Amino acid sequence: MDIKQLERQVREITELQDSIKQTSNYCSTFPEHSGMVAFIIESEFISARKERKKLYLFLIHQIILDEKNAKRMDYPYVKCFGQKLKKLIIDYAYQVDDIADLEKAYAVIRRWEKDLIYHPIFLDKLRGILQPKYDQLKYQQMIVNQITQNELASNKILVQNLQIIQQFDSTYKLYLHLKSLRDIDDKCLDFNTNFDKYMMKCELEKIEDYEMIDDLLEQGEASKTFLSENICQTQIHYLDLARLGEHLIKEDFEKKDNKIEYYKSKRPIQ
Repeated sequence: MDIKQLERQVREITELQDSIKQTSNYCSTFPEHSGMVAFIIESEFISARKERKKLYLFLIHQIILDEKNAKRMDYPYVKCFGQKLKKLIIDYAYQVDDIADLEKAYAVIRRWEKDLIYHPIFLDKLRGILQPKYDQLKYQQMIVNQITQNELASNKILVQNLQIIQQFDSTYKLYLHLKSLRDIDDKCLDFNTNFDKYMMKCELEKIEDYEMIDDLLEQGEASKTFLSENICQTQIHYLDLARLGEHLIKEDFEKKDNKIEYYKSKRPIQ
């Protein structure tokens, strides 16, 4: 048996039945290496992404079916995989989050039970491992369905709430801009106060404080930059408000048009 070829085939299997069948046929050719084959498939199974785990479960299932059809007396693959199935099903139940994939695992277990591959008690234990995750996903599916139905029933309320949230968001943005403008005002007052102190010092002490001049220039430049940025932000905010207003007006007209068309359709035919 070519180990590299087997690893490549196992790693590259797809959902196509031919892909799984070809890999299974290759494995079935070497029953004497069942332990190595089971180890390689187990490693790929554990490391695979959750959406690919079912492919390795199908591969194990196909290898077991091929061995049953070959009517070998000692069933090496059934024994080797039987020792690993509990660990693999635990990993499957933990990782998989699609209820359809869990149902496929149940179907495989039912087939093993029908064909008397493994003891019923062992298969019940495998089902017991899957059951909590299955119940959890079933419950989540029920909640999602209920939410979807409620959303469809109250779609109008949801739209209105969304518009209210957007209006609150706009109001909050306006508050932030007003706060920024107040900060600019505070900076200007600080600048004027410091400038007055400098002029008073020059007049009384007849001393030019160059360090203070540098501080004033730096403070003035910072205030100018801050003011420019906030003017841009304020302009953007009001443009957003204008777009939101246009959207709401357009929706309002569309609703009125729809109502007019509705009442026209109900008008008796002359």
